[in-house]
Amino acid sequence: MMVLIGTNETCLLKGTIPNTECLTCKIHSTIDYSIFTKYTSLTFIPLFPVGNTVYIKCNNCSKEINFEDLDENTKIKLIDENKKTNQRRPIWLFSGIIILVCFIIFYFFSLYQTDNETKALVKAPAFGDIYNIKSSNGYYSSMRIDKVTKDSVYATQNDYRVYLQSEVEEINKTENYTNRKNNYSKKDLLKLYDNDDIFSVIRK
Repeated sequence: MMVLIGTNETCLLKGTIPNTECLTCKIHSTIDYSIFTKYTSLTFIPLFPVGNTVYIKCNNCSKEINFEDLDENTKIKLIDENKKTNQRRPIWLFSGIIILVCFIIFYFFSLYQTDNETKALVKAPAFGDIYNIKSSNGYYSSMRIDKVTKDSVYATQNDYRVYLQSEVEEINKTENYTNRKNNYSKKDLLKLYDNDDIFSVIRK
């Protein structure tokens, strides 16, 4: 998927100011103005506004007028209108930021939920559970729970290890659990979890 970063403009306000002299036609006439806001976008999704541009046109000769060529009273009126426009920017101009914040909130909420679920499963181990674990040497692997008694848990260690946590699922195959047996007390399992050595549990 191609990600495009750029800028766009949208018109936020149009209006008129009467009795303003145009330096081109030398006539006091009504001027039309349009206030556009420029915003940064990510793949056409607005992220945030970055500034306004005011376009001014004489209603008599239809020529564009530079802001600096206006009289002071007209400049003040346009500056006030520009400030009001900044205060009334539509919420959609911040769509990308809102989506990003919502995603971050959802991500951390999901982590919290997953962590709570993992802890609950470690507290009540069951036959067939797969514990994804981090080894002391920095590798990642898994172990399968073969038997659970009142105080102890008996497991078979996976024969393979991987470098990345995200790759553990790839080695979770029945034929990879052979004869590397271990047993733990239930308290030991909780210690492994509290030390972040157990990072997820799969229960079918």
